Amino acid sequence: MVKLSERKLRGFTLIELLVVIAIIAILVALLLPAVQQAREAARRTQCKNNLKQLGLALHNYESTYGMFPPSRINLSNPTFQISWNTMILPYIEQDNAYRQYNTNVNWFNVVNDPVTTIQLPAFLCPSTPGSRPVPTVTLYTALSGGARTDQPLWGYNDYGSINAVRNAFIVMAGLPSIGTKDAMGAMGRGPGGTKIRDITDGTSNTLLLGEGAGRPRQYIGRQPGLNPRVGNVAFDTQYTADGWGWADINNGFSIDGANSAGLQNDTSSSGATTIVGRCTMNCTNDSELYSFHTGGIQTVLADGSVRFLSENMSAAVLAGAITLQGGEVIGEF
Repeated sequence: MVKLSERKLRGFTLIELLVVIAIIAILVALLLPAVQQAREAARRTQCKNNLKQLGLALHNYESTYGMFPPSRINLSNPTFQISWNTMILPYIEQDNAYRQYNTNVNWFNVVNDPVTTIQLPAFLCPSTPGSRPVPTVTLYTALSGGARTDQPLWGYNDYGSINAVRNAFIVMAGLPSIGTKDAMGAMGRGPGGTKIRDITDGTSNTLLLGEGAGRPRQYIGRQPGLNPRVGNVAFDTQYTADGWGWADINNGFSIDGANSAGLQNDTSSSGATTIVGRCTMNCTNDSELYSFHTGGIQTVLADGSVRFLSENMSAAVLAGAITLQGGEVIGEF
């Protein structure tokens, strides 16, 4: 009788299994940053596309009315103003929302809730963290002058009009003081708006819109923080006060500059300045330029183009890029 040889069955040893796990872990560690970078690049591109759409809408508005919209304007009722966002709704395929908006009452009036609570992707940067809190009743009451004691979820907004440079920023930049005045930008002029011919610094040298992302959550640096202006009833410790709703007439920026703790520079009623920091952007999202993109923010210029500004750019150059008739020679930025 022929005896058949037994075949030995061989499996993974513990050491081999650990080696495979270690190799997989190394590959994941190497590939994960690349995947994250690719995702952020896609989000940044979408943000740029949003701003390009808004820039085109501003130019379509200008073609219709002969001027860019100001940051806010009175329409049918001199008592109530509406935001630049609301004014361009017909030009971002939201004409029905615009027709439903009642200009005879305040933007925060309950009558306008069916419109102002719409979340519009064109006003949202995809890089902004997804979880945004609903502000407290205290903040709603403060923003509405006591008119609201409920918590409507107004449509979020990550972009704002760049209205002016305040004297504190001017002094911080090493430029001559302008006292109690502001150096106005193209979106800060009212009660009408800015004509292209009025932008004597050039449309390719003058900013219209910029990012103020993450509102209503207060951010200091890249982390949620506490608003350093506590003590004022208009400011809840965890939230920025103005501009988090796209219908909010105060969603623009008149920039002061800030320090790394989020405290802003200040100009007193006499024109004296208090300079606490030299941060031009990305230190706080409370009425200052801010984004979640690495290294800077995205902006719209008066020629409709979108440009990424480095957070390391000169304060003097940024000030010159905001003013519309400053006469500065700023070169490339």
